[in-house]
Amino acid sequence: MTVDVVMFTMDARIDRRILLAARTLMANGLRVHLFAPAYAGFGEEPDWIQRIDIQSAGAGGKGLNLYRLVTDRWPWLRGAFRWLVWRATPSPEHVFVTLFAPVLERAAARVYIAHDLPMLPVAIAARGHHGGRILLDSHELYPEQEFSDWEKRLWRKVETRLIGQADAIITVNPSIAREISRRHGLPEPTVVQNAELYRKVQSNRDRSRLRQALGIPASAKVFLYQGGLSARRNIETLIAAFGRVRNKDAMLVILGDGAVLAGLQRLAHIHGLADRVRFHPAVPQAELLEMTQGADFGVIPYEANCLNTELCTPNKLFEFIMARIPIISTDLLEIRRIVAGYNIGLLGNTETPESFAQLIDDAIDRTTELEPSWRSGLERAAHDLCWEREGETYLSVVRDLANPVSKTTGP
Repeated sequence: MTVDVVMFTMDARIDRRILLAARTLMANGLRVHLFAPAYAGFGEEPDWIQRIDIQSAGAGGKGLNLYRLVTDRWPWLRGAFRWLVWRATPSPEHVFVTLFAPVLERAAARVYIAHDLPMLPVAIAARGHHGGRILLDSHELYPEQEFSDWEKRLWRKVETRLIGQADAIITVNPSIAREISRRHGLPEPTVVQNAELYRKVQSNRDRSRLRQALGIPASAKVFLYQGGLSARRNIETLIAAFGRVRNKDAMLVILGDGAVLAGLQRLAHIHGLADRVRFHPAVPQAELLEMTQGADFGVIPYEANCLNTELCTPNKLFEFIMARIPIISTDLLEIRRIVAGYNIGLLGNTETPESFAQLIDDAIDRTTELEPSWRSGLERAAHDLCWEREGETYLSVVRDLANPVSKTTGP
């Protein structure tokens, strides 16, 4: 059966952006199927999300399972293991097409949405089977992540080889849109930001859930990091900074799961910060903002360690906005556009524990002075940067692809 939209992703926990996009399309009458590999413990999901048994994908599936096993136990081996995988395969796109091969025959659609570059060859293969059109949803500047130099070159070649086969491209912010256009001589992709659904938050918001869960007193100034816990996100520097923050009421909460969780917990213990740094496991997306609004500040500590990070606008930025909590962040280009543009927090140097601690102390010291403008700016940002607005743009792009206007020549 041909549906309106088929989406492809490699996500274990399906990204909020993907879920919001799919629900917007379905709410407007489009039939959507999402295909993703099966992961242990991914839980109950709606029937439009179809998990693939990668064991049936031959060597590619077995290789992915081995990769997960090795890198979950020894995350520092990821780079070396990826090098071995790519050296042993004809091309990166071959790996992903092989993984999704078991479902391509039943993935007939009018529009295929490839969520990030590795899914583009899968969408191209599906179109080869059934016809249709392709939308590349570029969640990031994929080849410019914190990869090794050889891996960046590898993915740049894949992008150059395949990106022109997409019928349309969307991405998450203006800087990445301009960079994709510059690299490939294409029209600038449509921007659909990583916004959250709009919600009203009272000025006397209920802050109890996060604090009660971790035994945090009402007097504490809570700085919250939320999201995946992976290497090279500068979370270690953030933890060390709390050993140098002058204000003794300041506490750090790290909400999330990931490969480096145990190492971060050990680091907090080594620094003697068990009372000032608390950890909470990831919560379902539907419950996240209720936890988020228990904080006084949201923290984005990322280092400018690659072009992708320099230009990032992560989900947590928009979650903090919708929870109406001011943001403390590394001074990165696209984050500056929003945080400084709406006057909703402080940006600064987060390279060392000392400079990060100074930024945190400045935020506390200046709260009385800046809180009225932060509150006003957050309210404006929440209205402007909500999924209800961004989702309309997403819907428009997909509709145009699903219902192309036929072009006729003159008599």
